[in-house]
Amino acid sequence: MAARLRHDVLERLAGGALALGIVVGSAFVWIGIPLGGFWLAGELTTSAEGFLFAALGGIPLAMVGFGWLLYRINDLYVGLRGGERRAALGRSAWLVSSTEERGKLRRARAPRSLIDVAMTTSAVVALALLVIWFFFLAGSPLGPMA
Repeated sequence: MAARLRHDVLERLAGGALALGIVVGSAFVWIGIPLGGFWLAGELTTSAEGFLFAALGGIPLAMVGFGWLLYRINDLYVGLRGGERRAALGRSAWLVSSTEERGKLRRARAPRSLIDVAMTTSAVVALALLVIWFFFLAGSPLGPMA
């Protein structure tokens, strides 16, 4: 009995750690990698062309690689929770929205996964931060207009 309880607690802790890793990792994909990539490109290059090449080549590649890692973590998370594997699902959640079923039936048949919600939310937050920075915090490259 105590061994089963300990196993359940450890399984819940592992699931929580994986879920936290997915949420934090999703934010890192959209916010941390671009910021770190621009900083690293600035440190490693001396010309504007080199900076542009490093940033445009490195940042998307790093985002794709880290996104693939997050989806592997999501497969572990889904497997730990006892759900079906992603490949075994009959229909993606985004495809279900194009049918004429009622919303409750759609969500029951193809619920949104944690990785989908985390990636979408973190992308929206990153876009909002970009807009706030661009319109309110960034100075004009031309200097003050007179």
